[in-house]
Amino acid sequence: MQARDIEGSKELVFGAVMSVLQDAGYRIQAADKDTGLITGLGSSTGKMTYNLWTGFGKSKKTPIVSAFIEQTSPAITRVRINFVMGKVKSTLYGSQPQDEEPILDAATYKDAFEKINQAVFLRASMTTSAPAPAQPAASPVPPAAPAAKPTTTSMVDKSLEINAR
Repeated sequence: MQARDIEGSKELVFGAVMSVLQDAGYRIQAADKDTGLITGLGSSTGKMTYNLWTGFGKSKKTPIVSAFIEQTSPAITRVRINFVMGKVKSTLYGSQPQDEEPILDAATYKDAFEKINQAVFLRASMTTSAPAPAQPAASPVPPAAPAAKPTTTSMVDKSLEINAR
């Protein structure tokens, strides 16, 4: 569910994963193409809380993503993605990370991998070379001969002849 093999080079797939995560609203915290690691944070949602001992505070949830991309063969790259929901509580005395809850919804991973596959396809189609331009015909057709001059004279020509006398 969290890992898939994708057809393409590590460089191509790494860029596709980066763009999909950014398009999904994640702020990339760290990315290293050599190790294949990407980590990012999504937008937080928070709510006010009250605790008898610490008073008012705020609890917020932040989606966190990590991805590992590795080349498994010349044409196949394996992508492993983990989505978790990080929970942080802040009080008058500071903020403390509480825990992380893994997101195990299969639809979340299915959607992410579909978008990654689309991005890989688009990137691969942009990098393939365009077909060579068509070659001209071996022997070009000679241009048509100029049209012959009309043998009849026009009324203007006749009037010019008369005036010239």
